[in-house]
Amino acid sequence: MNFDAVLRHARRVLAAAAVTVFVAVGIAAGPATTTATTATTATTASSPATSPNIELSAVAVRPAFDRQTYENEVKFYVNKERRKRGLPALAWASCTDTVAEHWASYLASHDAFYHQSMTALLRRCNARYAGETLAKGNITPRTLVSLWMNSPDHRHVMLSRSPHRIGIGAVPNSHGQWVVAANFMVF
Repeated sequence: MNFDAVLRHARRVLAAAAVTVFVAVGIAAGPATTTATTATTATTASSPATSPNIELSAVAVRPAFDRQTYENEVKFYVNKERRKRGLPALAWASCTDTVAEHWASYLASHDAFYHQSMTALLRRCNARYAGETLAKGNITPRTLVSLWMNSPDHRHVMLSRSPHRIGIGAVPNSHGQWVVAANFMVF
């Protein structure tokens, strides 16, 4: 799916609210693999007169979520998509969750949005495969996973047969947006 198709889908999914959503993906396998990263920005607005570059941070996700609930729901919807396709559900892993939590906190506190080193993740968690998807915006976990599923690169990471473990960090930034890092690993 190309950027225009992702944008059209995001507009349909989020037509009821004015929201800016950023998503990105990174993958690495094996200790010597370099990181492959792509990024997609999908901007939706309820009014055609709204500039697509305006970040509408005053919009809040309803219902409100605490961090743990948000993370649990992202995991639930990721695993729901995996089960639909006959793939095993991903379980929490301490190292995977810790790196996702730390990275989401770092991105939120520094108002940044980019991938951590996948090679460093492999080493830190002694993993054989590491994938990462990122998102930022005022969106529910269900909508977030739907956007990831409609992006070929994100879908590839989420539906890969390689990972068995997942870690999710979800932290609100100073603009009131969720910054989400989802890490997928196999040890």
